[in-house]
Amino acid sequence: MALRETLDTIRSVPAPRDEENTKFQIITPILGDLGWNPARQEILYEYRVGGKIKGKVDIALMGPKRCVALIEAKAPEEKLADHVEQVLGYAFYEGVDVCVLTNGLEWWLYLPREDGPPEERLFTTLLIKHDPTEQLTYDLKTFLGKDNLVRGQAKKRAKRVLEARHQAAFLESELPVLWKSMLNMPDDELVELLTQRTYDNLNLRPERNQVVAVLRGLPVPSVVSPNRSVTVSSSPKSRTSRERTKPAIKPKQSSTTRARSEKPTGIQLWNEYYPVKYWIDILVQVAEALYRQHGLDFESKLTHAKFGKAGVSRNRADFDSPKEIGSTGIFLYSKLQSKQIRPRAERFLEIMGHPSSDLELMYD
Repeated sequence: MALRETLDTIRSVPAPRDEENTKFQIITPILGDLGWNPARQEILYEYRVGGKIKGKVDIALMGPKRCVALIEAKAPEEKLADHVEQVLGYAFYEGVDVCVLTNGLEWWLYLPREDGPPEERLFTTLLIKHDPTEQLTYDLKTFLGKDNLVRGQAKKRAKRVLEARHQAAFLESELPVLWKSMLNMPDDELVELLTQRTYDNLNLRPERNQVVAVLRGLPVPSVVSPNRSVTVSSSPKSRTSRERTKPAIKPKQSSTTRARSEKPTGIQLWNEYYPVKYWIDILVQVAEALYRQHGLDFESKLTHAKFGKAGVSRNRADFDSPKEIGSTGIFLYSKLQSKQIRPRAERFLEIMGHPSSDLELMYD
């Protein structure tokens, strides 16, 4: 019977009742279709294994000169995870290329002589009832077919599969770290990509610092200042369309024309206007603007600046009612008096290499 037909038969009948039926109703027929002949002593049952953990393995597959694979069978209801160390110990002692732990319906295939814990030596798992027949047929022939095991091809292909699994696991852990780094310090290519996609879909072309703010999880700053207007193309698809200009926002009075005791309604920093509602918002807006420009360098310099216990920290618990800078996980001490806010904001600017005169408080 061809392997495909054997698999279809196994799928169509109830699961075996115990370990013995698993061996002779499922495993042995599959091995026969893979070229193994029990009459020629190529399949040995209850194979004795020595070493520190002496015992018997349910099935050994024998090549012309040596044992090339071991198969440990369990009843369908047994948990395979409870028997991994046992079969790997047998296989390592015997020096076989491949070992299998199976309950007939689920097959775990290992390279026992590879380095690392058991989960790092598992190169594939086959589910007889659920995996596509074509895939099962290919994998069983590739890794347990007689010719491939005897000639060493099964081991070579299994090593490639295991390496790919390790690479996937490494990428799963490292790609988020790389992506977070790209978001914190976005390069021109990433910024331009998002800028162009925004223009194509929304008919708006954001400023670079707005795109950087989005990537870093910070509030998007306004780019309309007292001396600036914003233009939006009437149609991104038409090169002949005229551009329409939004009227500029009416300039607000600066701090030079108002008493210092009155609460400002916004700040102007580097030709950009940011509205504020509370005094502490001034410090938050300045901090977020600095983080957008300097990334992690901002955290490093501000954390080590001499603010005593009233500076910035990664630990929210360091402060009572802290203010977070965007979604950076960096927190500001917020229990400052109104007269302390502007000097602290100017100090932030100076630490990051900007003149304090870059900051101007605005009033209605």
